[in-house]
Amino acid sequence: MLAKIGEGIRRNSLFASGDRLLVAVSGGLDSCALLDALIRLRAEWGYELGVAHVDHRLRGEASQADARFVEALARRHRLPFHLGEVDVRALAEAQKLSIQAAAREARYAFLRETAERGGYGKIVTAHHADDQAETVMMRILRGTSTRGLGGIAVKRSQQGVEYVRPLLKIWREEIETYAGAHQIDHREDASNSTVKYLRNKIRLRLFPELMREYNGGVKAALLQLSDLAREDEQFLERLAAERFAECVTTRGSRSVQVNCEHFVGSALPLQRRVITLILYYLCGHTIQWEQVHIENIRALLTGSSPSARLYLPGGVQLRREYAIASVSVIEPSSAVEASIPPARFVFDKELLEGTLNLQVEPSGFDLRVQVEVTRGVPPRPTDAWEAQFDADQLSGSCIYIRTWEKGDRIQPLGLQGSKLISDVFVDAKVPKMKRSAWPLLCIDDKVEWVIGVRRGQQAQVTNKTQKTLILRAERLS
Repeated sequence: MLAKIGEGIRRNSLFASGDRLLVAVSGGLDSCALLDALIRLRAEWGYELGVAHVDHRLRGEASQADARFVEALARRHRLPFHLGEVDVRALAEAQKLSIQAAAREARYAFLRETAERGGYGKIVTAHHADDQAETVMMRILRGTSTRGLGGIAVKRSQQGVEYVRPLLKIWREEIETYAGAHQIDHREDASNSTVKYLRNKIRLRLFPELMREYNGGVKAALLQLSDLAREDEQFLERLAAERFAECVTTRGSRSVQVNCEHFVGSALPLQRRVITLILYYLCGHTIQWEQVHIENIRALLTGSSPSARLYLPGGVQLRREYAIASVSVIEPSSAVEASIPPARFVFDKELLEGTLNLQVEPSGFDLRVQVEVTRGVPPRPTDAWEAQFDADQLSGSCIYIRTWEKGDRIQPLGLQGSKLISDVFVDAKVPKMKRSAWPLLCIDDKVEWVIGVRRGQQAQVTNKTQKTLILRAERLS
């Protein structure tokens, strides 16, 4: 195994003489074997080592015992030890994350902070080949892109720190053999044997079934798929970098300008990658944004509206005026709330759980829309400033707010046939001077709510509705 790790270090240029490596050690077999291997290879490569451990406070005394074990291990090898303690359950509740997601966020935040504080240029983790196969399968089951099929990268840079995985081509069986041969002591985590989590279900149930009944080499096949997808992605990224240089006409430290006409001329896969490059250029990472955010940005850049505005997590704002769109990132103190969905978004009833605020400012009309997804059927709206929709019927739909355009029509709730919006304005006695700026909520290409006036027919709430999207509008001026 040492020879394979050394070859991987050379092939991927993972380490160099003088590097300071912070090794993430949980106390489990994989990370303890990794630390042992790095200690044995240290003289050959000339790097320095430090050990980091995070106590997630999830398993009481067992978690504390893990921390003491890793600290003793570091002391035995005379290595610096860095301990982080996080109440993951409280963090998960506060940020509305799963326990696993909260633990991961806390762990990586501690590793980054420790690396910066301790002068470590690289963070080393014990992800191995089985982890890679599980990750690719998990992403396939959840739905993913070519980039997602690439799985875990053997090395990646983020916020000035490089993450390195020297075991990524090493199978768990090889690690177990190595640990047995070198009598490597370690701790067992009982949570690894539960099927409560998807990754564990894949490892303990799905893979054994696939290997027994379909393909004994399924994990190797997934690794091959991952390698091929990553190579394709690297090629497309080079093309995207060229398109980025053509589309992004002005660059500043916290803002860029995009020529929308040049952007529209790009193939769809390149459009998505150019957007990712823009976010990375401005923020140094892309971890806050999901595919829904990428599609929101693309809708603004390719849409027919000459004027549009979009707010994203992390203080990222987009403003379009005709063929030029400005993308900027502002300080959190002056940014619109990170949880605010944009004026145009692809609806996902899972992503929009809870209550959020949507700020929309069509010319001369300042509006706030409160967005909530609730289970079952809520009380009926008391006025036309609230609209309710069956959330399951809207999943995947593009929802946006725009102003009135000549010829716009709506099929009013409870009526047969459609009606001109201009006639709806007349019936509701909306002053002429306010009609051109009046906000309309659209679902895909249809007007479904003249806000404050009339609701359309689509996605009506019935006694069979399981989840309801509630939109409550309030005029601010």
